[in-house]
Amino acid sequence: MLKVYIVSLKKDTEKRRVISNTLNNYDIKFDFVDAIYGKELSDSTLDLYRVKSTGAIIERGFPATAGEIGCALSHLMVYQDMLDNNIKWACILEDDAILDERFKTFISKFKETNLNSKTLYLLGGQTCFNQKMIVKSFKNPINIGGQKFSKTIKSDHFIHGGCCYLLSSTLAESFIELSQQKFIVADDWRYLAKKNIIDKIYISNFVDHPLDFSTSNIHEERKMASNKVSDNTSKHNRFSLRVRRYIKWRLWLTKWQLRATILKAYRYVER
Repeated sequence: MLKVYIVSLKKDTEKRRVISNTLNNYDIKFDFVDAIYGKELSDSTLDLYRVKSTGAIIERGFPATAGEIGCALSHLMVYQDMLDNNIKWACILEDDAILDERFKTFISKFKETNLNSKTLYLLGGQTCFNQKMIVKSFKNPINIGGQKFSKTIKSDHFIHGGCCYLLSSTLAESFIELSQQKFIVADDWRYLAKKNIIDKIYISNFVDHPLDFSTSNIHEERKMASNKVSDNTSKHNRFSLRVRRYIKWRLWLTKWQLRATILKAYRYVER
């Protein structure tokens, strides 16, 4: 049976209880991976990772938060465990993943035959906005564990989240090798695809993620870090910064909406 890992902080006992009950009811075996709590890392340790940050962290304009660093290191622990125990494929969940009978079917029917070891398979977990912008190919969808997965077309920019994915030991090893030189957040799939570490991204929609981010430590840390950048500027410059950000955001949104429209048309004639 497919190995199932759940990345979870020890202190999040309620989340652990909920997902444990669900998986036990489905008679699915799983292992908790005690996540690293970023706020307990020393400043010197955090700085070691911040100084070698790349990808989305650099583009957004503020450094990796303690929670992001802890989260990324926690997922790397899973990858290392896969290699140490010769696990070829694993399903990696975070403790707030929302599961139903479709996940039970996926695990019970899973076969690794014909899977590409350099392809990332996301089980779902995308926000409503991202789902609208992610373009899925109509050509040759694949069936994994009784669930439909579609290849994404030039949509890496909008694919986020590490709450639910299927990973090979090949990619696990590549991610670990990269981590020795660079630091990226756990779900920077765009950077990994850009560097050809990930060959393709396939996506399904049978696992959900809470839409309410109020209980997410990482989300709150990102907001605080972003706001801190704004607070460090003068009142006049702060207003100018907001205007520039708004204009930049509108131009960016228009560009990507047009791109998504073109790609959605392209999938009808894709070869």
